[in-house]
Amino acid sequence: MAPEAEPDLDVSEQDEAPSSNDVPMEVRVAQTLGDLQSSTSGPVTASALKRTLLRKDATFSESDYGFRTFGEFLRFLADRGFVELAPGPSAGDPEVSLPEQGDTDAAFALLRDVVQESSGSAALSGLKNAVRKRRPDFSEKALGFRGFLQFAKAAETAGTVSLAWDDDADDYLVTA
Repeated sequence: MAPEAEPDLDVSEQDEAPSSNDVPMEVRVAQTLGDLQSSTSGPVTASALKRTLLRKDATFSESDYGFRTFGEFLRFLADRGFVELAPGPSAGDPEVSLPEQGDTDAAFALLRDVVQESSGSAALSGLKNAVRKRRPDFSEKALGFRGFLQFAKAAETAGTVSLAWDDDADDYLVTA
């Protein structure tokens, strides 16, 4: 019986691993980078970003995504507009930053479209999941916002949607 128990433990451990990787790598990096940028006074280097990613998830490895080095991984993300790279304090350790506000107009339009598909209004609490179903790589942090509420308030300021507190739902109601 003991040999059977060991494989069961291995299977349950394997089942748990994908749940930590449900978030796309681009979003994980953008969220971590956004947190670092808001908590430090200076630029964020690639080495600091990797250390933080490893602190958050000790199993993180760029090789899991098909890259030989972390620099190669960052260049891939930079080529796709998820991060920006600049020369750093030492060779091989570039400064990493989030793109300047990204394409907020397109993100606001996406938010408006999702709200319109929800009969013209939706509770804020479930709205981010609806947006991510439509565009799985969506991240408000990659656009420079600290959270989804801040993103929605910016969309309201831009005139894309309206936000109103609903006491009955104990949530914001977003309307297109």
